[in-house]
Amino acid sequence: MMQYVLSFFAVLVTIFVFFSKKVFNSFLYRTVLSVLMVAIYVVYLAPDVAITEAMLGALLTTFVYLLSFKIHSKLKVAVVRIPVICQKYQDTFAGIIPKILEDFSKEYNHKIEYVEVLTIGECMKLIEKGEVDLGITFKGDFKILDVPYYMVNNKELSYFELINLNSLSEIKKISNKVFYLTFSDKNSIEFMEFSSFYTQDYLKKILKNYKLGGI
Repeated sequence: MMQYVLSFFAVLVTIFVFFSKKVFNSFLYRTVLSVLMVAIYVVYLAPDVAITEAMLGALLTTFVYLLSFKIHSKLKVAVVRIPVICQKYQDTFAGIIPKILEDFSKEYNHKIEYVEVLTIGECMKLIEKGEVDLGITFKGDFKILDVPYYMVNNKELSYFELINLNSLSEIKKISNKVFYLTFSDKNSIEFMEFSSFYTQDYLKKILKNYKLGGI
């Protein structure tokens, strides 16, 4: 009877290993599975196999996984300086997108490395070449914010740049541009993690903190 109960839980935990959305949770389920297998081998009177599973499966594998999780995976992000969206203060980036990436990196144990460029077009080129993992674009995977753009004194400025100007002679709204975060590899673990992390409720919370949402 005991072997059937243990086998049932082993199959159940195996399903959790494969379908868990978070890598760290899969690692925990994998450790639980090893412990269950040790118990199953003991029930079937195979102590030598149980000891091997305990040493290799439960202990050594767990240690290797823990070690790998302590080592941050690095994500290279192409960014452009845009008020409120992404700003730079000395050596630190701040704004809506850096805040989102900061929360994501804490959740999934990543380290963010910013690659600053001058235009959104340059961001897109780096993404297409695979030289960065993700970046700011006007069309892509995860929508961030719709921002009005204006022509001011023959210069194109975003809404956030416009409100910081002291004197204006001629203003004309020309378009709305939508900012996205776009990944270079849609099959990567990081893309799947971000898909799970980045929800509409989370985005509304971030925009509310910046008093945005309907500009």
